[in-house]
Amino acid sequence: MIALIDGNNFYASCERIFRPDWRDKPLIVLSNNDGCAIARSYEAKALGITMGEPYFKVKQFEKTHGLIVRSANFVLYGDISNRVVQIVRRYCNDIEVYSIDESFIFLDGYSEPEWRMRELREQVFRGLDLPTSIGIAETKTLAKVANKIAKKYPKKTRAVYMIDSPAKIEAALKWFPIEDVWGIGRRYYDRFQRYGVHTAWDFTQLPDDFLRDEMGIYGVRMKKELLGDRQYEMTISEPKKNIATTRTFDKPRDEYNYIWERVSTYASECARKLREQGSCCRHVQVFITTDRYRLTDAQYANAFTITLPNPSNSSIELSTYAKKALDRIFIQGFRYRKAGVIVGSFVPENERLVSLFDIDYHEKHAPLMTAMDRINNRLGTHKVKLASMDIQKTWKMEQKHLSPKYSTTFHESIILKA
Repeated sequence: MIALIDGNNFYASCERIFRPDWRDKPLIVLSNNDGCAIARSYEAKALGITMGEPYFKVKQFEKTHGLIVRSANFVLYGDISNRVVQIVRRYCNDIEVYSIDESFIFLDGYSEPEWRMRELREQVFRGLDLPTSIGIAETKTLAKVANKIAKKYPKKTRAVYMIDSPAKIEAALKWFPIEDVWGIGRRYYDRFQRYGVHTAWDFTQLPDDFLRDEMGIYGVRMKKELLGDRQYEMTISEPKKNIATTRTFDKPRDEYNYIWERVSTYASECARKLREQGSCCRHVQVFITTDRYRLTDAQYANAFTITLPNPSNSSIELSTYAKKALDRIFIQGFRYRKAGVIVGSFVPENERLVSLFDIDYHEKHAPLMTAMDRINNRLGTHKVKLASMDIQKTWKMEQKHLSPKYSTTFHESIILKA
């Protein structure tokens, strides 16, 4: 059997761990730069606040309904997630951490899986005061369905539900909406709606040949997973396929020099992350976009990718090529709200294959990059910068509602006076 443990409204629940007075009150967590809601408590959902809704649209609820607003505190959430995994490992060693709030637990060979998971959930709640839901089934996809049932009917299931018979599979799939099936997505959902497929059960009744034509072998595997025929085992974590640094500006900007300075800073940060993991990249992509919520402004978004002649992790080189990409897509007259740099096609730094016909600056820049990283690590980030970066400006994310890092920073931990 495979279990899926999922933190209920995880970010919002993490905020409540250290503020019990916020329980039973509507609470949302905002994205970077306090842009939009990325987590909502059940009480906030009851107010009609949707996932991804811009903050300015729900701000009035702070006065009318006592809405609590917090800025995303990913350091805190990551630490709580790691603590959950540590508790899970007491009950099973075969764990696949799927996301910050979800983990698959492979229970093959363990007796009484449902009892074991109920005990696990109790230990997580007792140790961290974090509510979770657990679904158990023969496959990952079916475990996702079971988890949704446990979360939807917490009183009836006591937040743990196991699908362990054909009758339970059929009942669950006939209840489960097709749009909520793991991996369907908006594109497939619209397509299957036209075919009259409304539930997961409807999906499993489609012929294999039809699914193969519509979704490839992936669709056939999904059908088998839903019917309890395991197709996916535990996945070993793979290295990142790309690194991105993206930011929303404090206000819409139309000045080329400002946007170029930001892109240069983002490229330098991507290069630092590459050096940190001992990798080089072959591709640099730059994107810019206007504010899609400002309907009175002209809208524009574009991206351009450049292939480097040789793999690199030099801030100087990546910044140079990022400027070339920006020059290809920047159009004067638009008010840009966001920009970003994405680097990809990684190779290990010690396994670089270089072109015979292009100058390789990596060896020349490597000592300088090493010295820059050492100084910045010792004195603080961005003490040493590229000339193309604003010397006076240290970028700081807008987080007006940020909670303390209770569990990771000593000076922000809770102080009790006895």
